[in-house]
Amino acid sequence: MDEEQKRMLGQLLVFGFHGTTATPEIKAMIRNHYVGNIILFSRNIETPEQLLSLTSDLQKAAKEAGHERPLAICVDQENGTVRRLSGVTALPGAMLLGATHKRRYASIVGQLTAKELRAVGVNWNLAPVADVNNNPNNPVIGVRSFGEDPSKVGDFAKEMMTGMQAEGVIATLKHFPGHGDTVVDSHHAMPTIPHGLKRLQQVELVPFKACIEAGAEAIMSAHIHFPALETEPVPATISYKVMTELLRHELGYSGVLMTDCLEMEAIAGSIGTAQGAVAALLAGADMLVVSHCESRQRPTVAALEAAFAEGRFDQKRLDMSFQRIDALKAKYLSWDRLPRREDLKNVGSTFRQSEANTIYADGVTAIGERKLSPHQPVLLFYGNVQHRTPAEERQDEDHPLVEALYKQAAVAKAIAFDDESQKWERCLAEADLYEQIIVATSNIAQAPYQQRFIHALMAKGHKPIIVATQNPYDYRFVSNSLTFVATYEPTEPAVVAALAYLFGRGEANGRLPVSVSDDGR
Repeated sequence: MDEEQKRMLGQLLVFGFHGTTATPEIKAMIRNHYVGNIILFSRNIETPEQLLSLTSDLQKAAKEAGHERPLAICVDQENGTVRRLSGVTALPGAMLLGATHKRRYASIVGQLTAKELRAVGVNWNLAPVADVNNNPNNPVIGVRSFGEDPSKVGDFAKEMMTGMQAEGVIATLKHFPGHGDTVVDSHHAMPTIPHGLKRLQQVELVPFKACIEAGAEAIMSAHIHFPALETEPVPATISYKVMTELLRHELGYSGVLMTDCLEMEAIAGSIGTAQGAVAALLAGADMLVVSHCESRQRPTVAALEAAFAEGRFDQKRLDMSFQRIDALKAKYLSWDRLPRREDLKNVGSTFRQSEANTIYADGVTAIGERKLSPHQPVLLFYGNVQHRTPAEERQDEDHPLVEALYKQAAVAKAIAFDDESQKWERCLAEADLYEQIIVATSNIAQAPYQQRFIHALMAKGHKPIIVATQNPYDYRFVSNSLTFVATYEPTEPAVVAALAYLFGRGEANGRLPVSVSDDGR
């Protein structure tokens, strides 16, 4: 490859790094290999001020290296359970928004997200999730989805996407052609969705079609095998039939197509990250993501350069992806529009948080009518649950419901419990002293001891109120004689809104956006 071709190839690469300052290694990638896109994670982020300094330093490195356009700097700021930034406005995630059944909220959250990202130098968001979560056992999507109704998911994804784009941040639909009906996490292995094409057209593809028609700028692929689309046992990311024939030709998509991280086991554990990048490019991808390890990034560059030299892809194919990316950057990025320190003044502001809290309050969902008296003692049991997907990086040290309860109740006590049932006797003895009991659950399917603990309480005559702090599907494991409240995410605003309802200071206007029982509720 000559120097100009290397510059073009660099614009196809999306690389990450470790640390809260730009490392010499990532700067070398920007300088020597013209890497044009950076992905950030929680490991890179401390405060809005620090993040702005980091993104500014990265942009400085790109400008000094002679990049024609600024770096595209991206994060997974889906909100709710998947969020990378701290010190910013806490905004509701997809399923809570779906529970409000008010599409305008998705647009508002999209706009607020974009305003805060843009202020800290992040110009590209890897959201919204356009997956239809119609499988309650899905280990990786769940509450990251707006719900189980394909049309509704499409409407909400479209509103969030256009809200972000209107505020100058690139939005990315994911995970094409759909990750909602899997029982395997593609971070760990390759899932398979066995449905026929007709079913895919009626469910998985519906949100993507709606958003493409509304002007989608970027789409991320899924590392999932779809036998109805691809006879070879390979994930969609490296399937020409999925990436080009289906997405480009049948659905008419002309925007940028990026891969999910090529270090995920579905790719790295089979074809390998470096050859996975080559295969993805040949399948139709424009942007190739290697999020974590320089030890995999350098071989990826080498593999792509070798593939070009061997004629596996030519100048025309390189031009095609480069031109799509360059057009997107020309539309959204400019050296004259980089953020300044004064742009931080509204990030995480009281006004923005108040606006978000209104949405949180409208998403509270209750099955059953039992409430709490703020004047009587309340006992809270909360499970020590760590069963989460790798996508959910940022986790609070303390359970948010504990602090919220202490603030809202006159007298309260909180006790953590785990799967060591021999220790439950103390918990059950304590429960006998209270008439008002809450059990906070989180993904009972992955930590079933929570269900056994609830049964132990009921066996002693207690009727606790169940607050599902993440997964509304927990209702499947709870007696329908108990009042059940879903917050959809373990964030402070979500649990504060749920407690406000339980103490009679708020409403529960939310409606479940997924079926959680055999009767369709």
